[in-house]
Amino acid sequence: MTTPVLTISGTGSYLPETRLDVTDAAERYEGEADRILSTGYRTVCAEDTLYPADMALIAAQRSLSAAGVKPEDLQLLLVTAIHRHGHKRLWSPASWLQSRLGCPQALPLTINQGCNAQMLALDVASRFLAGGSGGSALVVAADQFASSGFDRFIADYGIVYGDAAAAAVLTSGLSRPGWRVLRTRTVSDPGLEGLHRDNAPGPEYPELLDAEHDVRSAKRRFLSENGTDRLQRSTRAAVNEIGRALLPDGDDPRLRRVVYPNLGLRLLEENYFPEFPGGEAKSLWDFGRTVGHLGSGDQIAGLDHLAGEEFAAGDRVLLLGAGAGFTWTGMLLEHD
Repeated sequence: MTTPVLTISGTGSYLPETRLDVTDAAERYEGEADRILSTGYRTVCAEDTLYPADMALIAAQRSLSAAGVKPEDLQLLLVTAIHRHGHKRLWSPASWLQSRLGCPQALPLTINQGCNAQMLALDVASRFLAGGSGGSALVVAADQFASSGFDRFIADYGIVYGDAAAAAVLTSGLSRPGWRVLRTRTVSDPGLEGLHRDNAPGPEYPELLDAEHDVRSAKRRFLSENGTDRLQRSTRAAVNEIGRALLPDGDDPRLRRVVYPNLGLRLLEENYFPEFPGGEAKSLWDFGRTVGHLGSGDQIAGLDHLAGEEFAAGDRVLLLGAGAGFTWTGMLLEHD
């Protein structure tokens, strides 16, 4: 049986024009300025008008247009986010997007699996399409922190969050222009799920909302109980495993870029850059430091950003995601 060709045939993103200056913002946080500035970000995207679904629709339409795929040809529609959507709790963003795009035949799924969710969704979509007779899947990530109690500057360690949406169309069947998927590898360490969990579940009261957005407290508790280097050891091991699986011969002269999560510079230098050839030089840190950590959308927003660069047939790009749970996903792409 012939293995079907899987291609990211189109990408699209929505990056707000408004950018918050991180240096200016740091001055407003007494006792936190040095910590914020040490992340290395210059600016982060901020969207005060559009909510995640609105941004997702724009990114989705752009990706479908770039791919030359009609909504009625979609078999699967996956929407990922790490934060609130701005509507009722039981509302389905994937079904809303399905309605707005006009693809009732597509299987809609809304996924919450941390910052690696879009990469995991691409992995799942690849397996879904590989088992069929061709077709396309749309995978969209969208997050907006501006209109919530989540403080993008101090809710987490080593990270400043930005608002954005990013979409990719994954196509199976005949080879077509775009980024051909060569290999994918996901690594999971569920022993780290406690990094984002309280000691015990609690009731939902308005006065407890700030505590729900406090990522730091859960991380402090977990690392104090399990060792301050627990996350770093697992991350380095997982990224190393992905590197060996996707680049078995080590440095690949065809590898032009590695699109890492848009984490703060110190986290990238300690956990990610050392594990791949080229380190920071092949990264998109110059882009990431201007937009912030875009929830689950860093990798596809980065790939869409690379549309402005020239690539020859055979050039390769590696996408690498990481997120709560904990999971890491790598995907090696080759330009047609």
